[in-house]
Amino acid sequence: MLVVGDPGLAKSQFLKYIEQTSQRAVYTSGKGASAVGLTAAVTRDEHGEWVLEGGAMVLADNGLCLIDEFDKMNDADRTSIHEAMEQQTISISKAGIVATLQARCAVIAVANPVDGCYDPSQPFNKNVDLGDPILSRFDILYVLRDEADSAQDERLADHVVCSHIRSHPTATPDEQAIKPKHQQSAYSDPIDQELLKKYIHFARENVKPVLAEVDKEKISQFYSDVRQEAFRSGGAPMTVRHIDGMIRLAEASAKIELRAYVTAKDVDHAIALMLDSFIQSQKHSVAEELRVKFQRYIKSPSTEADLAHAALHRIFHEKEQADRLRRPAGEDISSVEEDNIFLEKSQVAKELERLGISGSDSEDYLQSKRFKMDFRFEGQKLYRNGAGH
Repeated sequence: MLVVGDPGLAKSQFLKYIEQTSQRAVYTSGKGASAVGLTAAVTRDEHGEWVLEGGAMVLADNGLCLIDEFDKMNDADRTSIHEAMEQQTISISKAGIVATLQARCAVIAVANPVDGCYDPSQPFNKNVDLGDPILSRFDILYVLRDEADSAQDERLADHVVCSHIRSHPTATPDEQAIKPKHQQSAYSDPIDQELLKKYIHFARENVKPVLAEVDKEKISQFYSDVRQEAFRSGGAPMTVRHIDGMIRLAEASAKIELRAYVTAKDVDHAIALMLDSFIQSQKHSVAEELRVKFQRYIKSPSTEADLAHAALHRIFHEKEQADRLRRPAGEDISSVEEDNIFLEKSQVAKELERLGISGSDSEDYLQSKRFKMDFRFEGQKLYRNGAGH
């Protein structure tokens, strides 16, 4: 996986969390990583004999290799990991030593855009200084963009301030008990990191799902269609490696649910991830066209409530951006008037119906704790909590 995003979006923290969660993970930074540091080096020991020392990808065998600041690496150093990412091995032929080392690790790399800010009007390869050979070796390309959203920005600032107050060495019991004003919406409490670590380790070591009666024609047709589109519109290069990637993603989907067989649901999940990765690599104008064109392949693994929650947040975000653009130049836009940003109850019902949620399912969602954390009805109008409301 390659994550490309604007500065300040906690990409390094994301890698550090993965490092603490995985049973076997090696973290390295692209600026300080050389070719031999990632693969292997031949050095002399204290007796003057030539010895082989494994690099980060060898040490991460059967685990994860986490590479921060991937865009800061030299091209020669990045080229050295081509074999490891393709064949899961590293071949050495130095100082009379000829060897092949195992490097069966997953690679999660993060990088910053070329100009410091991702430009959605340009394709992915114009935003990152990486060539097609290395990009084609990643199963998933993920783009993080830092967009202004007053509700999310207020929630984040509130969380950071409360965190500093609680962690101060001289904090009183009352200060240590302080909680953010806006809690993150969720169905249940987060899983403890130690329990999550054990669960993932158990799933990886004990569950070996097999491909049963999956729709092979669907995978073949999807690959054929998306490859033709890649040649036509550009974006991320699509190669036969991505078929292997879809199978790995489908198997991972089965593993996380501790199932012995890969089902149609897992294949749909893998196709949705691969398609979303491909669409994100396109220019914004092309991306929306592709989303419609490939709609028949998308069967999201998300629940109906997840879809509804994301859709309502998206509508409020779009209305807020439109309100900002309508304001005269020079006018204070630090806050958005509450009366300007709302949805009629009939609009909410129509959006839920469009997503296939109606009747009792719709009522259950509107009465859920998750919905009430982020939204509130005032008469026939729906407002979003936060953002000065």
